[in-house]
Parts: sequence; C-alpha cells; structure tokens
Amino acid sequence: MRWVLKFIKEYNFKYWIANIMIVLGGGISKVFPVILLGKIIDEGIYQNNFSSIPYMFIASISMYFIGRMLSYFGILIIDNVRFNLAYKLKTACYKKLNELDQSFYQENSLGELNTRLTTDINIIHHNVCFVIKQSISMLVTCILVIIYCLYINPILTLIILIPTPIIAIISSKHIKNSKKLYTEQRESLSDLNSYIQENIEGNRLVKTFGTEQKEIDEFKIKNRIVKNKNINIQNINIDYNNKVTFLSYCMQLLLVVFGGIFVMKGYTTIGEFIIINSFINTIKRPFIELSEVVNEWQRFKIAVSKVRKLLETESKIKNLGNLEFNNWNDITFDNVSAKYDEKQAVKKINIRFKPNKTYAFIGEVGSGKSTIGKLLLRLIDSSNGRITIDSVEISNYTLESLRKNIGYVSQTPFLFSDTIANNVSFGNENLTREEIIEYLKLVKADYVFDMPNGIDTIIGENGVSLSGGEKQRLSLARAIAKKPSVLILDDITSALDFETELEVTNNINNLKYECTKIIIAQKIISVENADTIFVMNKGEIAECGSHEELLQKNGIYKEIYDIQTNSMEEYIWK
Repeated sequence: MRWVLKFIKEYNFKYWIANIMIVLGGGISKVFPVILLGKIIDEGIYQNNFSSIPYMFIASISMYFIGRMLSYFGILIIDNVRFNLAYKLKTACYKKLNELDQSFYQENSLGELNTRLTTDINIIHHNVCFVIKQSISMLVTCILVIIYCLYINPILTLIILIPTPIIAIISSKHIKNSKKLYTEQRESLSDLNSYIQENIEGNRLVKTFGTEQKEIDEFKIKNRIVKNKNINIQNINIDYNNKVTFLSYCMQLLLVVFGGIFVMKGYTTIGEFIIINSFINTIKRPFIELSEVVNEWQRFKIAVSKVRKLLETESKIKNLGNLEFNNWNDITFDNVSAKYDEKQAVKKINIRFKPNKTYAFIGEVGSGKSTIGKLLLRLIDSSNGRITIDSVEISNYTLESLRKNIGYVSQTPFLFSDTIANNVSFGNENLTREEIIEYLKLVKADYVFDMPNGIDTIIGENGVSLSGGEKQRLSLARAIAKKPSVLILDDITSALDFETELEVTNNINNLKYECTKIIIAQKIISVENADTIFVMNKGEIAECGSHEELLQKNGIYKEIYDIQTNSMEEYIWK
C-alpha cells in the first residue's frame, strides 16, 4: 500500500482525511441511530415519556444524515484520488515500457504486459479505496459496537460471541488458501491473454496453414484452465460463506434464546435487547463479507506486485550519455563481441564506417549480420570491445539523438493501424503530402495510388491489408523520409520480386541526400554495388572487400554468387 501511495503523495493528506471521513461516517450512521432507537424504546415508550421521543427521533435521523454525508464526501475525494492514481500508474508503466530494451520484450509476452497496463492497474484503482472502506470501516464499526454491547450487557454479549474464535480460525485458513489460488488464476489469465493476442496477430498464417481447429483446441485447453481456476476460487468462497453463515446463525440463535431469558428475568431491557439484536448484523458482517474483502485484497496485492515489478525493472541499455549524434567522421567497431538472446551473435568484429559510403553485410541466416545494426542503434550493447563515434564511446551519446539520426528498416517491419501517409511521416510529422508521395514512388510503392483513398487509406493493424513486400516498401519509405545520417536496411527486399528489387536497390543507392548506407542482405543483387562488403560466417567477418575483389578471392562470397547466379539464370530461362 505504501508503494502505491507514493504515486499520489501530493494527495496523501486528502486521501487519509477522506478515509477518516468514511470510517467515521460509517460508524456514526450505523452505531448512533441504533443506540438512540434503544433509548426511544426504553426511555420513551417503556417509561411513557412520549415527549422525549420526537427529540430522540430527530437526533437519530440527524446522526444518520451526518454519518452518510461524511461518507459521501469522503468517497468523492477518494474517487478523485484513485482516478489520478490510475492515470499516473498507466503513464509511468507506458513510459517504462518505452525505456526498456528488446531483451525485456523477449522475456515478457505482449499479453502479460497488456494485462499489467489494463487489468492490474484497474484492480489497483478500484481496491485502493475498496480495501480501506470495506475492511477498516467495518472493523472500526464492529469494535465500537462490541464495546458498547459489552457496556450495556457484558454477559449476553460474551455469550453471542462464543462462535467468533471458530470463525477467526476458518477465516485465517481461507486467507491462506485463497492467496495461492489467486496467484495461479492471475498467471493462467495472462497466459490466455498472450495466446489470444498472438493468435490474432498470426491469424493470416493460421488460415494459410489450415490450422484453425488446432488453434481452437489449444485455446479451449487454456480457457479451461482459467475456468477451473475460477471454479476453485468460487468453491472455497462458497465453502467459507456456508461455514460463516451457519456460525452467524448460531450467534443469532444464542441471542434470541439467552436474550429472551435475560429480558424475562430483568437482566436487560427491551431496548438493550433490540440494540444488541440490531448490532448482531454489524458484528457478523465483517466475517460474512471477509471472503469478498480477502478476494479483493489478494487481487490487489498480486496486481501491485506485477505493476511494481515492471516499474522497478531496469533497462540493460543505459541512457547516460549527453552528447548529440549528428555530424560525424568515423564510426569504429574495435574488437567487438556481442550476445543476443543469451547466444554469441558476433565476436571480434573490426569495422570502420565513413560518411556517405555504402557498406553491406552478407551471410546465411544466423551469421550475425543483423546484430551490427542492433549494436549501432544500441538495441543491444557489446559484451566486449568498443564502439566509438569520432573516438568517443557510443554510450556517451544520447539514445534519442542516436536513434533519431539512424534510419532502420527491419526484416519484419511494423506498421500502425493508421493511414499510409501517417505511417510514412511517423517521427517526421513536418513532411508535406508531396514529399510523402515522392518517397512512396522512390520505393516503388505505386500500388498506394490505386487504393480507394490513396495515401489516406487506413491499412489496419500492422498493415493487415498489405502483403509482405508492400509492408517492406512502406517501412523503407518511412526510414528514408527521416533523411538519416546512417541508414540501416536489414534484408528489406526479401519479399520483393526480382524487377522491383532491382529498381528499389538502385533508387536507394542514388538517394539525393548524403547518407551512409548499411545494407544487410542474403542476396548478391542487394549488396554488389556497395563500397565494402563484409561476408559474415558464424558471427565473424570471414571476408571483406568490393564485389569484384571478393569474386577474385574465390571464397564464401564467390560460392554465394555462383549459387544465386545459376538460380537466377534458371528463373529467367523459365
């Protein structure tokens, strides 16, 4: 609770005042009117003092009204506080998610993260008030009632409280059992949410492979697990409520039997009996509603632990630099080794990049070529060696300036559920419509102009309405539109046909603005015009040189060239 309240520290005074108002209001509205009711019976009706009844009646109504008003204004203040809490928690979580590096997203599913931002924060938002109102208010009221009952008739009060130790033991066991079940329920729900999100994103793949029924069956299994967890929780709650209800009935029975005897013997008055009888529900209520309070408290604690874990997660990529990456003369990889996904990705890499040159990396899948781009963007950091910009460690530059001035197109481009124009201008909102059209033409995205709304066409979530090649070209247009100092292209023509690939590659090589291009590819056609080509093999640079130089070496590059040339000749012949 203390950790949660630090997010609303400016409201802490209001928060606690509001809770005091709720507790006092509950006590006043539930205790004093009942006491005055007993007084009306004993001092008014029983003693024939009818003149005092109107005053006590007005006092009873007044106390009830005062109590309810205190609670009402307290709840209004609390509602304001908890809505601010939800806003701040969501903002903090979203900010943290944008700060964390890629390794975090590999370790945590999108479904789990979505659950934290929505379900968990909503639980905290609700229960930061509910737990106080339901638990503390009920407890304080119950204690006041018991004290007063002991005051007016201690023996009768102690008799009707005989079942309470048994109820306390049952309640303790219930709290212990429910904690484990709620933790399991939360984990199974997150697993189900992750599966749903993943399946929706991969729906096209599922349909193309005809595995709909398999996915439905898998969903049924996960959904059944969630259902069973919910049933288990419901069963222990029903079992608890049945036991407590029976023991509460025993309390009521003890009151009726012994209270009747006490009234007949003159040990207590009718008014006192009515007061204790009215208060018996107040005494029983904490135990009867304990199940609900415990349920909400367990959900609250689990939600807090999950959100707190997210907010206390430290990014492995530290943004401690203060230099701005803009104009540069030299980027050097000095004996650089790096791991990706806990596996050795590259080792002992030595490279020097110069402005306005084109560099290419070629090699088979898993050879480490994509890691070079991730290192430059600091999506990952090197485990050994140094990466410097003009002899200054890359970590001394701000991440914002580094990523702002480096364009990057990944193998699996991501597009927003927005218009084509807004996707192209993302991060560069000052682009004119004419410029957007120019960049779309540059990457051969002419298909855009045949769409119903042209560049204003909404393409759906992650470009669901587009093919792989169309997505790649839009992503490329977006990166080029930034006019970056360094442009990293990671296998961006893999989904393009031969002719389109030739045109796009040629246009990239002839950009109007100055830019260092780093091309990562598997096809010779994409790299042959580069100033320097690096051949990657098992995380190391096996060969380097120009296209002609590498062909003369008769090494790995020549082998790749011969295989792809023969394949292309067969393709053309067909």
